[in-house]
Amino acid sequence: MNLDPSALSYPTYIELLQRALTLWYHDPTVTTPVLKLIAELVLNRSQRLLFDVTSPNGVLLFREASKSMVSYGERVLSISDIPPDKVYPLKLKGVAICFNMLKAALCGNYVNFGVLRLYGDTALDKALDMFVKLLVSVPLKNLLDYPKVSQAYYGLLEVLTQDHMDFISGLEPSVFTYLFSSISEGLTGLDNMVCTGCCSTLDHILTFLFKKLSRQKGGMSPSPTTPFLRILDLNPGLLQGMLSSIMNIIMFENYRNQWSMSRPLLGLILLNEEYFKSLRERVIAMQPADRQPAMAQCFDNLMDKVERNLQPRNRDLFTKNMSVFRRDVSVSLRDVAPQTSSQTPTTTTTTTTSDMMV
Repeated sequence: MNLDPSALSYPTYIELLQRALTLWYHDPTVTTPVLKLIAELVLNRSQRLLFDVTSPNGVLLFREASKSMVSYGERVLSISDIPPDKVYPLKLKGVAICFNMLKAALCGNYVNFGVLRLYGDTALDKALDMFVKLLVSVPLKNLLDYPKVSQAYYGLLEVLTQDHMDFISGLEPSVFTYLFSSISEGLTGLDNMVCTGCCSTLDHILTFLFKKLSRQKGGMSPSPTTPFLRILDLNPGLLQGMLSSIMNIIMFENYRNQWSMSRPLLGLILLNEEYFKSLRERVIAMQPADRQPAMAQCFDNLMDKVERNLQPRNRDLFTKNMSVFRRDVSVSLRDVAPQTSSQTPTTTTTTTTSDMMV
């Protein structure tokens, strides 16, 4: 049989896949393989997607991925009253694949997203809007209960905060609060991969915020007008809670990836200097009188020679200081534990952690 090569070219079969998503959106036996196929098409594995500078294929590929995600998302959101035991196969699995698809397309390095907006192409905006709609339709508990869903979400969020903070900073307060709650849960979760991703995500957000506020203080930009800055200004507890959580992890938990934790911690300290001072005083006050100078010295060493900026050299110095801080605090707490009557070292640590969170 002679087959016309043009019959295999775009957009012959991609339209068939999108039609399948439209008709059988409620059937995961159809939507799952179709979404996985599209996600694989946009994944630039081993830099296999190389287009000439005159080729529009990168834009066309992203546009079709966006169209598929939006088409599926609109229809799956219309499904109501899903039984709890069916929520993963009927909805969450497809949502996770969509998140992976969008992440692969965003970091594939074959689309200049600035050009899309320049010429009025709404493919990126529609995909990001659908991401938000799908996200807020998923309760935070479900997001954390299913590892594949949480890994897909946190992976995508890391990419968005790295390259699309203008979009993140313009989100509605309820959505932004949801994001921060999910990051906080991820930081204290048991999945090291998720925790590391949350550290990177939080660092991107804090770096963006620090730069914005630094420009305002220097008179280089007007007063805050974005929802992002207003939310944090009205809810300082969001960042303060993150600071307490990370300090607790560093001081009292056995977390190996200190480098990841140090990145957002420096930004949190610089953005919440007064709160960090009060936190420092509370921790010192909880120590026995003869150990308080040693704990105070630990905190002094943590910020020794650290400047008020987020430059790479300053970050590296803080990471080095934090490693010493963690070691010295561990030694100090071990010395205190035997002196505590009728309490085991574990009980002492738990009490201290709880007090810090107040």
